[in-house]
Amino acid sequence: MFRKNNRKFLGPLIVATMLSGCSTGSNRNPSSEQDVTLAQIIEGIRLTSERQKTDHSICKPAYDSLYQQLFNLAGDTTYFDMNNIEAIDREIKASWNARIALKATFKDFDADPDCLKSATDVFRGLRYVEDYLIEMRVSLMANAPVEYTNLKGEFPYMLVNPKYETEFKSYEDLKSGDVILSRGNAFSSAAIARIGSNDYQFSHLSFVYKNPESQETYTTEAHIEIGSVTAPIMEHVSSKNAREVVFRYEDADVAHRASKYMYDRVLAKQKTKKTIEYDFSMNYKDDERLFCSEVVSSAFKKVLPDADYFPIFKSKFTPGMIPFINTIGVPATKENIGKLDVFSPGDIQFDPRFDLVAEWRNPKKMEENRLKDFILTKIFERMETESYKIDPTFKMDAQSKTFWLLRRLPIVKKFVADKFPLNMSPSQMELFMALDKLGDAIYKEVEKASLEYDRPMTPKEIYVALDNFFKQDFELYKRYKKGQEVTKPSFHLLFHP
Repeated sequence: MFRKNNRKFLGPLIVATMLSGCSTGSNRNPSSEQDVTLAQIIEGIRLTSERQKTDHSICKPAYDSLYQQLFNLAGDTTYFDMNNIEAIDREIKASWNARIALKATFKDFDADPDCLKSATDVFRGLRYVEDYLIEMRVSLMANAPVEYTNLKGEFPYMLVNPKYETEFKSYEDLKSGDVILSRGNAFSSAAIARIGSNDYQFSHLSFVYKNPESQETYTTEAHIEIGSVTAPIMEHVSSKNAREVVFRYEDADVAHRASKYMYDRVLAKQKTKKTIEYDFSMNYKDDERLFCSEVVSSAFKKVLPDADYFPIFKSKFTPGMIPFINTIGVPATKENIGKLDVFSPGDIQFDPRFDLVAEWRNPKKMEENRLKDFILTKIFERMETESYKIDPTFKMDAQSKTFWLLRRLPIVKKFVADKFPLNMSPSQMELFMALDKLGDAIYKEVEKASLEYDRPMTPKEIYVALDNFFKQDFELYKRYKKGQEVTKPSFHLLFHP
């Protein structure tokens, strides 16, 4: 049953949406609280943020309790229709302001990584709350945009920190030293976002440089395909990302000097018709090669040589991910996995030295973006708990070796130079090709399941559907391998224990 003008829908529906970014839905037990609303949860976040300043021992259990209350509500699959735009706007602003306030408390978490993990679960979850509300809000707009421009637009898909509301309206107001955190649209982007022990919603970092004389703005960034490059800001804007966030370092002069150093270094190499190669090892302590986050950390290390490598909080990997990250190029072993850390792009959002200036979304891409998040969460869950691995086909193996060879032949290398870098191995090419094919196959299954509903599937329903797909396809895979089944499984030939 659908109801109008009823704010009570925000409890179960928002919670269900929120949990898509915080849990696989398989390892948490529901709590006894039944009737918690979004407003109460936001108030709980505020009270916890205040209390933990004087009694830090309550931080983790308090945030875990808030999270648990949210999870308890995720089982309600009823969607309520709401056409009160003013009420939706209030909820978007309340969630956004709660995140800004929560981020300000992260400076107190340096000695308690468990507390930080619990707080960031809530932080990322609130972003999913906003995603859904913004999609709904835009659907009610009589003059909603047909197209969206990165880092440009109005409320609700462009949210600006009240601290910066008079000085930041769009990408045109970026300052030298600003950092742009973004999310692409490919399954490889979803994989980068979810690869660490924390599930993030972002896959790329760009460093902004503004020439003080010409006032021209550029980005410096590292791409898997081409290495490190500089480009006018409009090239970044035209990338059509799904979401972007602008962060600003606390010392404007330091940030500008860092961005200028990296811009000059990358441009000098670029002018030789070569680029600094992409660092597949993700080793932020060795900047001979650079990955996207390392563009930022290496630059700040150059300007602040006595400081630790940025950011304050870095990502770690779980043991079950070792085969996957080894193929990518990260030198992880059972012996070093506990100490190995990397600067994942999403880590920047939890460094208290960087202000959250503004956040932009393309409402048309949020649903697809979330589904890819869910799918990668389930893929990595299988790797971690059931020793699944990606097993590229013979065709992919042949293609990757062919492209690797072509990349080295003078006659044809210019035609594939922007697709496969010289330092990408055939096994890495295979992995990315297989990941895209695997993701597409599972995505099609989710689309089929969605046709059975007269409303959008809740995240919990999607997770259940994904678990069912894996179970059914695995049974088909076992029969097919034994010669008992003619029909090929949808994805288990590519991904299996």
